[in-house]
Parts: sequence; C-alpha cells; structure tokens
Amino acid sequence: MLKKWTTLAALVLATALLLTGCVQGGDAVDPNAEPTATLAPLTEPMYTDREALYQYYNAVTFDETLTSLTEKYGEPVKEEGESGDSYSWVMEDGYGFAAAFFDSGRLRAKVLYYKDLRQLGEISNATSIDQFAVLNKNYTYAMTCGALGGRAMELAQIAQDTSDNPEIKRLYVWATPKGDVVQVLFSGDEKLESVSYTLAEGE
Repeated sequence: MLKKWTTLAALVLATALLLTGCVQGGDAVDPNAEPTATLAPLTEPMYTDREALYQYYNAVTFDETLTSLTEKYGEPVKEEGESGDSYSWVMEDGYGFAAAFFDSGRLRAKVLYYKDLRQLGEISNATSIDQFAVLNKNYTYAMTCGALGGRAMELAQIAQDTSDNPEIKRLYVWATPKGDVVQVLFSGDEKLESVSYTLAEGE
C-alpha cells in the first residue's frame, strides 16, 4: 500500500489529477461522462481524527529541505518516478506525509499521507457532492466549498518555482462516507484549475 501512495505523490507533483472523470478549463464537469470502473471495497479504516491526520503535514513548511526533514523525522522511503523522486515519512502512529524537492534542494511539494482517498469520507462528509457537475474555472475555493458542502481536505501543496515567495497551488478533496470523491486543484489565488472525480457504485 505504501508504494501505491508514493506513486500518488509523484502524480500530484506533475499536477495530474488522479481519478478518471476530469475537467480542465472553462467547461463544467460532464455528469454523463463514461462511468468509472467499480472500485474495490474499502479495506483501510476510515479516518476520524483530523488533527492527528494533519499533525505532520501541517508542520512541513516550504523552508524545509530533505536534510532538515530527515533530521526531524528520520530516514524516508524514496521512490523514483518520471515526475521526479518523492520521499515519504510514515510515523509509528500511522500518520505522515510525502515531499519532493527542486534540484536546488528547496521543497517543491508536500502531500498528505493516506492509503485510499475514501478514508477521508467521514471527516470531509461532503453534503452536496453531486454539485461537482457545476464546477468550472470561474469557481473560487470559497465558491467550491459552498457548492460541495462538508469539509475540504487538503491533499497537497505545490510550489511553482524556487523564489522566496512562489505561487503555491493546492489540491483539495471532498468525499462522502459512501465513497464519492471529488478532487480540485486551485491556483495560488484560489481559482479553480482542474477537477477530478469518482462516484461510488450505484451512482
């Protein structure tokens, strides 16, 4: 399961969204698009403690380097990929994060640790997830929160360059306990850039 997750981290770094339904640009999501394949039953436990889940992820800043994170959290698991190398730290309590770095050594991205996005369903508990079909590039983060309801769960932050004040893009997920998941990538000014979604069996 760890390998599956670190591959996910590498995909995020390329700002590729991870699920099969997708929209980019100004058009709304097509709710009549080809349905996704039926997902296997969730075998991982649902997360219920948001504070515990984010304790390490929230502590990572863009001033970090591989050396500083290793000093704090120990040796990471490294995975090489087409989008670059990623490093993951999973602590004894089962929570953690992944990170990737620019050639200069500065942090490029941090990614929340999880094994299956559906584990976030109880914390997020999106109440209007069927409204994903109205999302388009005119939506802001606040508008998206209003449309989907529940709680947005941040999955990743990605720096766009190595300057002292880079644009930071953020990837969020809204999920339901039954397994519906919508991921949205926002620019640094909180404008929607891309949407990706999958719906639970029966949708």
